[in-house]
Amino acid sequence: MTQTSTQPPDRVSSRQRRIEEQRRKIEQVRSQERRKRLTWGAGIVVLVAVALAAAFMFFPRPVQGSMQQVTTEPASHIDEGSPLSYAHRPPSSGVHYGTLPQPAEYRMWGTPLSPGRWVHMLEHGAVAVLYRPDLCDSACVQQLGQVYDNAPKSSLVGVRHLVITPYQDMDHAIAVVAWGYQDEMDQVDTDRVMADYKSKVDATTAPERGAL
Repeated sequence: MTQTSTQPPDRVSSRQRRIEEQRRKIEQVRSQERRKRLTWGAGIVVLVAVALAAAFMFFPRPVQGSMQQVTTEPASHIDEGSPLSYAHRPPSSGVHYGTLPQPAEYRMWGTPLSPGRWVHMLEHGAVAVLYRPDLCDSACVQQLGQVYDNAPKSSLVGVRHLVITPYQDMDHAIAVVAWGYQDEMDQVDTDRVMADYKSKVDATTAPERGAL
């Protein structure tokens, strides 16, 4: 009868201990690698967050224009000095004087320019910025002047297609109007005013776009 040889218990225990020791070492290495990966991942997330914050800080998104479309009124020409009547306050379309706008009229006015003049400018693709003298103080007027100075010229007519004038018959301090569009605000926001101008100057919605 053949006898099966067996390893002594102490040898088996020693072998198991070595196996368990190796397993622990392997698990420790794997655990360290996992911690490293988590650390690197967290670091990358932090770096991305910092980069995005810096991008928003140093390269802010451009302000978008806030012009709202309004119902247009018929673009009728009337004689200079004739009475004017508009359905909207302030007007952004409608009747206007028939005399063609002149290059020198596209400027900032200290005294009110008749809507019969600037509505005609809107018909040609210009933008008008209106301000109430009782709600827009000297600092406000100065800021509007900076808007005019920094406004780009029209690519169609070669002048700043922009007029800024006092205008009393409206409910807000500032109104930006183009043909069939308007944006009103209670205090001057130069970025918003400029964005409005850039979004609507020489717009295709102007009936006589491209004329001075």
